[in-house]
Amino acid sequence: MRRQKGKQRDGTKSPARFGQPKPVPTRLRIVAGEHRGRKIVYNGDPKTRPMKERTREAVFSLLGGKLDGFWCLDLFGGTGIMLFESLSRGAVAGLTIELSKSALVTILKNAEDLQLQDRIQVKHADALRWLRDPEQQIQDWPDLPWIVFCCPPYILWQRESDRLCAGLDELYRLSPPGSQFVCEAEGDFQTDAFRQPFEWDVRSYPPATIAIARKPEVS
Repeated sequence: MRRQKGKQRDGTKSPARFGQPKPVPTRLRIVAGEHRGRKIVYNGDPKTRPMKERTREAVFSLLGGKLDGFWCLDLFGGTGIMLFESLSRGAVAGLTIELSKSALVTILKNAEDLQLQDRIQVKHADALRWLRDPEQQIQDWPDLPWIVFCCPPYILWQRESDRLCAGLDELYRLSPPGSQFVCEAEGDFQTDAFRQPFEWDVRSYPPATIAIARKPEVS
């Protein structure tokens, strides 16, 4: 007797014959600055979920457009586009942290293509573990204000909210005056999960919610 298509003998669904579809590579455009219009490779992995271009453009406008004199930290590097955009807009240098080896390889290749490899540090690590003790990680950072990007997989704001917020709280404490923090979440962004010094400017760019905080300059 012929089995019903898609069913096994016990009536359960058959496993996918060819597995998951392969990611489709594409390119992401740098919006402004020295490398305006240049494109970087995105390997198409849906887990990476790069920020939409219009949202990214809005974020950098909120940061002031030009980032001369800033040092950047991208906690969940993904495609690396936030760091590349920052460098294009004048940031001195930066560090991106990424756990996926394939994403890491793509970031390094893009840095080479843009001739930015001397201004980028790429660390293969779990950002949540890195955030456990950031004070030990920043010993050799330049004495410049920071731009910190925290754009993790959305589910981490639910599953690991305490660890994310505690790590960002500590980074805020350690950061030089004038530093800025950018978080991307989905839906509501729970600002009350952070300590009092954070004063968030929260904007909606569906499906993303962007929150930006600035550490006051020393008066």
